[in-house]
Amino acid sequence: MDFGSIAAFSTTALAQGEDCTGFRSFLSTGLPQYDSQSFEFFGHLVDGQGATNSIALMSQGNTVIPGLQVLWLTMEESGLIFNRLSLNQGPTFGGIDGLADISVPTTISYQPWNIHVEQQDTGDPEQIVDMRVVSGAIGAVGSVYELTVSVETGMAGSSAREWTTLSVRAKDVTGIIQWGYGPNGFFPLWMFDGDPLPASGGAIPTTDQRTPIMNQYGGDIGAYLEATGDPMTGQGSHYYSMPLVEVEEWSVQIGSTYVASGTEGLLFFDNLTETYNDAAQYVVGHGYEWTEFSVQLPDSLQGMLIATTGQQEVGQLHYAMLGGAGSSQSANGTLQPTANWPQGAIHITPTSNTWTSPHSCYVYHLEYEVQLDGSSARPAADLVFSATASDQELNALNRAVYEGLFSYSGTLGGEAVSGYAWGEIQGVPPTGNPVPPNC
Repeated sequence: MDFGSIAAFSTTALAQGEDCTGFRSFLSTGLPQYDSQSFEFFGHLVDGQGATNSIALMSQGNTVIPGLQVLWLTMEESGLIFNRLSLNQGPTFGGIDGLADISVPTTISYQPWNIHVEQQDTGDPEQIVDMRVVSGAIGAVGSVYELTVSVETGMAGSSAREWTTLSVRAKDVTGIIQWGYGPNGFFPLWMFDGDPLPASGGAIPTTDQRTPIMNQYGGDIGAYLEATGDPMTGQGSHYYSMPLVEVEEWSVQIGSTYVASGTEGLLFFDNLTETYNDAAQYVVGHGYEWTEFSVQLPDSLQGMLIATTGQQEVGQLHYAMLGGAGSSQSANGTLQPTANWPQGAIHITPTSNTWTSPHSCYVYHLEYEVQLDGSSARPAADLVFSATASDQELNALNRAVYEGLFSYSGTLGGEAVSGYAWGEIQGVPPTGNPVPPNC
């Protein structure tokens, strides 16, 4: 199969959409025929003194040459972000990257679910990122996960490196949500307007999806997909999340100067599998941007995704979904969103509260106002998201992005809500050629 036919909307269930066994196998099997497959835990940890720290760890496999199927050749990127938010000095981060099963031994296993990545350079200790189920099965309510990390880390602007070890034990209290549409959780990322894309190798034709979605289906992408069967080939993804993974115990040591532990915290889990055809590769390689909040609602045992994505040729696409308690269950055991807002009902507005990174000179918005218009099928929401610390920029692999913990407050369905969300924010690059930290 070519790449474009692998990630496409379909009303026919693939293996991961047919039953629980197929779904769990999909999550815990190496899938090098896709362009990208990632597993991520992120959220906050509260130490014994009541201080809140943000944390993210990931394992992501990518094809080395985008769009070229080389089944035995995958680039593995795996790592840790740990931010002592009370210090506001930026995250410590580090990790592993290299060829999976060549320079970076990588294991993905089923029964029990386990993602294990390791790397050892001559004369250095072994670096490890490990995520596993120790009780239950992945995606099942009540399953317990253990996360273990041992990597060399550093901070932006500093050449100093030190060893960081982290262990977390946490329990899922909601089950896993299948965001998106159809039996396989297809998640569109943009809408074409029919104009050819001006690629260097020649114009890439597209179909007009934006006009019917906005004019005939009221901005409801799900309704458009169901009615037309448009596969939206190669520009979507399969996306699954556990929004409420409650921390039972954790501990961390960074070098010889910082040791902490606690029994409180809350994590969000994502599994994202993506494949790109030529048109999609052009979009992601030419100014594609996104702002996304992964929102935790522990009081109602729910989670939300709220985001906007965009690129010059394909315009903006907004999405907002709610799921968890009260969701119906799919054939594969995942939960369906209970609410899905159409394009015109989603309003995401940055405020004037910004921060200029002394590490990259990028400018980031630290506060966003979100309004979601209600209807008989969807609750209204009025929320404000605020960064919990100014410096949460991650600058790794030649990419600067603001990624970290936000707090939120407001109303959802007329009820007061507050809590935490994980934010991914694209910054505005500096003009001219400033040299950090003189931005």
